[in-house]
Amino acid sequence: MSPVEPAGPGHVGRAATVSVIAIALLFGGLWLVTLVLKDRNSPDLRLGDQTYVVGSTKGIASSIAEHGPLLLPDVSGRKDRNVILQHVGSNPKTGWYAFLANPPDRDQSCTWEWKPDEDLFRAKCDPSLTAPADGKGLEQYQVNVGEKVEIDLNAEARAAYEAEHGATTTTAP
Repeated sequence: MSPVEPAGPGHVGRAATVSVIAIALLFGGLWLVTLVLKDRNSPDLRLGDQTYVVGSTKGIASSIAEHGPLLLPDVSGRKDRNVILQHVGSNPKTGWYAFLANPPDRDQSCTWEWKPDEDLFRAKCDPSLTAPADGKGLEQYQVNVGEKVEIDLNAEARAAYEAEHGATTTTAP
């Protein structure tokens, strides 16, 4: 004879009831998550900021006036989009330009170098290649100016995507 008494007939019923309740809670939780996520407009996963915050508008304008345009390295995994941030004029709220730091069809080792005495950029790899102070004619990026200077590296791509697929941003109630 076993020292442990056999379980009564109610034991199996209780185990089954607990299992059914656990499964119902699991599916209920998944259903709630689906309800919360169903109103999102885009299936895209977007990580990181949409803009690159450079710093204080007055501070950056002052630094550029004293030391010349800023060469900002690409922080993406691609490492192929270094950017020059330039400020032209005396008003820190206007005159901002951001553009690709290397001439078209040149690699990252060939960057634009600021020549303040000529008020233009010359290519490091070929001084005969020049660009105006505002980078006109080069691949430009949107600069947003408020208390801080922000460069929107994806504004053009985002606008094209939103035009094709509709707006993708949502706001909290």
